[in-house]
Amino acid sequence: MKIITIVGIRKSGKTSTVTELTAAIRRRGLRVGTCKSVFCPTFTIDKPTSNTARHMRAGSQLVCARAKHETAFIRPEALPLSEVLRAFAGFDYVLLEGDYLAPVPRLVAAHAEDDALPRMNALTLAFTGRISTRPGIALPLPRFNALTDADALLDFIDANAPDIEPSPALDEPLPPVAGVTDDGFCQCGCHHHQKTQERDTIQVTIGGQALALTAQQRATLLAWAREAGHAQ
Repeated sequence: MKIITIVGIRKSGKTSTVTELTAAIRRRGLRVGTCKSVFCPTFTIDKPTSNTARHMRAGSQLVCARAKHETAFIRPEALPLSEVLRAFAGFDYVLLEGDYLAPVPRLVAAHAEDDALPRMNALTLAFTGRISTRPGIALPLPRFNALTDADALLDFIDANAPDIEPSPALDEPLPPVAGVTDDGFCQCGCHHHQKTQERDTIQVTIGGQALALTAQQRATLLAWAREAGHAQ
């Protein structure tokens, strides 16, 4: 299994690199899976008012939603990388988007040198994204435009990235780099998180003393209030 992480700032070309590589891998008749890292500390894939969220609040440790064309499993916990990767057993490639801490080969999507070089580490294979089309920039590693050269990038990955099997060694994260890796919020300025907090402001006081609520506690109280008709 080839495991590659694609990192970079907002609008640098990360998702385009992932999607173009995915299409190139599929054209070769191989299996590929993807995993997107989300930095927002209050992110949940489940709406607090949904039935599956109610299952979770009741104590279910694994919730499944089955639809006509899709099946989703929701775990109320963050899983170590090795356990996440076991879900891709038998796949030829796994592409991680935005995982700065994974100790695996890396592609850096960037706009320019000032956001490319700080995200480079000893595991970096190449640069991609918008910087790949900008002339006059000297980079210490090859660059590929995934929009036009996805097959060449895939050939390069095949030649330079080792096969990796999920193991506890993958759960030892790389040292965080302030301002480059996940500091608890999206690195692009978390407008969604800010708007959500402004909309869903909750203050709880007991005996005149304000209580600090976690994101999960706030979501639970909001869901209860909406179910009871006390909030929109």
